[in-house]
Amino acid sequence: MKPFLFLILLLNLSIASAQIKGPDKIDGWQLHAGSHTQNYNAVQTNGQGEIRKFEFTPVIGGGLNIPLSDNWKFLPEISWVLPKFNEDSKIIKNIFFFRADFAYTLTEWMWLRLGTSVSVLNQHGRGGKAQLNNGNDTTEFYYPDENHSSVNNTLDLGVEFLYDNWSLRLQTYTYQIFKEESRQVSYSLFLTRYWGL
Repeated sequence: MKPFLFLILLLNLSIASAQIKGPDKIDGWQLHAGSHTQNYNAVQTNGQGEIRKFEFTPVIGGGLNIPLSDNWKFLPEISWVLPKFNEDSKIIKNIFFFRADFAYTLTEWMWLRLGTSVSVLNQHGRGGKAQLNNGNDTTEFYYPDENHSSVNNTLDLGVEFLYDNWSLRLQTYTYQIFKEESRQVSYSLFLTRYWGL
């Protein structure tokens, strides 16, 4: 936790040393859509041992553009990974991200982003059971019949390429940043439309 607090303090000092405009003016807003891949390189996808590197799961969202200085912006956003239905819709999964990013304008067409998210994963089970392969035989597994949510805090890094009022962005989310044995990385690819830039 201490390194994370140090990172926030360092970012605050770098913003304070610039000529701060102040967050009293929202000078734009945006809508984004794209794809989200949960737990990159950590989920086996078939019996041959292939690991998931990309998964098309639609995501939509929006946010604000708040200038802090000539080079820094504060970009609060909310994103919704659209419901994912598993195993004949026995489990419905939603992910919501409430994100707070700081963007540094490296060039007029490229921003570097650093921030944090509160990620809310909601899973709703409809109950039932299934026979699944467990190697040489099959085993009966039961689906949950309850609704459960989990909340995580992530460290977010991103790079965004801008053209006119549009952008392409790669955004990563690192879970359990200080616990190597349980650390996971997810990512999103976004196409964004800005107004008021």
